[in-house]
Amino acid sequence: MTRDEAALPLRSLNAAEWDRTYDSTVVGWDEEPHPALGELLAEHAPPPAHVLDVGCGLGTTARWLADRSYTVTACDFSAQAIKEARRRAPAGSAVSYEVLDVKGHVPLDPFPVVLDRGVLHTCPTHRERRTFAESMARLCRPGGLWVHVGAAALDEEDALDQSRGPSWTTEETFLDAVSPWFTVLDRRIADFGRRTGVTDWPARYVVLRRSETFTTRERPHISPQDDS
Repeated sequence: MTRDEAALPLRSLNAAEWDRTYDSTVVGWDEEPHPALGELLAEHAPPPAHVLDVGCGLGTTARWLADRSYTVTACDFSAQAIKEARRRAPAGSAVSYEVLDVKGHVPLDPFPVVLDRGVLHTCPTHRERRTFAESMARLCRPGGLWVHVGAAALDEEDALDQSRGPSWTTEETFLDAVSPWFTVLDRRIADFGRRTGVTDWPARYVVLRRSETFTTRERPHISPQDDS
């Protein structure tokens, strides 16, 4: 990756683009999680664990977590999404919603559990996936958990590098993005959602543990071909 390429904006991690999406598009992927997520959380992070829902969108997953007695903070860099999430929240909801761009954000008190459901898979390049994974490492306390749900390419033919919609990653591609900061504790494959023809595509359900020794000042080596 050249210096000029490194200076280019990250296509998927752009708040203005997502504001336009939430303002003008019916988000067909917005539905409660597949039961596989509940099973994974129950085993590795049972309630009342404090979960940070990163890229919470319209708040559907955050509300689902709160209904299961989790303590929930939900964030998104799209102010439009957070506005709608707050509107949809039932009276007395305990979910705390924040407009937050996690890139470069260093919390005073990192979270024991961070969740992304359908965020990493919006990153079409290695550079964007690494940027997001590093952000999750900053948000997660040492030894804490990252619970990830995202599109899974089950073989090389399924792997797509695309700028719109889910970017289907192979296991190798996924691990290459997250391994500087996390190790895998559990991994499963199940449908992302339950809408036939809309969200019933294979997804990777993963629990990762954050390194105890990582500091926010560390930077992984980026090789010349890493932006592909």
